[in-house]
Amino acid sequence: MTEVDAGEIRFRRSRRRVLGRVTCAALVVLPAFALLGIAFGNAWYNPLPHGPILLLAAIRFPIHLRRQGGLPLRLTRDFLELTVPGAGTVQVDWPDLTRTEVRGGVSPTLVVDIADRDRTRPVLDRWEWGRVGLWSRARGRSPQEIHVSLVATTPNVHRLRAELAHRMARVADDPSPRHPPPDHPVGDRGEGGGPSSAGGGG
Repeated sequence: MTEVDAGEIRFRRSRRRVLGRVTCAALVVLPAFALLGIAFGNAWYNPLPHGPILLLAAIRFPIHLRRQGGLPLRLTRDFLELTVPGAGTVQVDWPDLTRTEVRGGVSPTLVVDIADRDRTRPVLDRWEWGRVGLWSRARGRSPQEIHVSLVATTPNVHRLRAELAHRMARVADDPSPRHPPPDHPVGDRGEGGGPSSAGGGG
């Protein structure tokens, strides 16, 4: 069972794990291209024509991950914090999240569904949300659904899954109301507008 931390924990992209991904992919792809070269009459060690393509892919992969939004992400007792590339962070309170789950194995993805975008800090408009995570994947389903790539994340996705489950379960078990009713703003009680004050004059 994965140990959880009720306090604050931060998840980020690991350079070592990104390098490991690139290395593993090279170990699979290079022999395949070598066999393909032999089939076309080239020496197996000849880097042309596939060598430059593989080198470009290896360089672009970390850059592509760095440009994606969402990470680093921070889990605190009160809120989830996602990173907006070039624009700081955005925080969402746990009660304002209708779903948080980790999907996939080889290429894991965090799926976050926000109940109301107007309750985030800061409030982001429709186009700003497009910079958080892989929003285009969820655009057809819900504008509040955000996908964050967890490739090469540290701590691992098992830890993140356990932390999310712990925090969401705590919110579900909390009997207190999430927000005050809109028709009874906090601070208006006892001002003479309630039923009890209306008939108190005798």
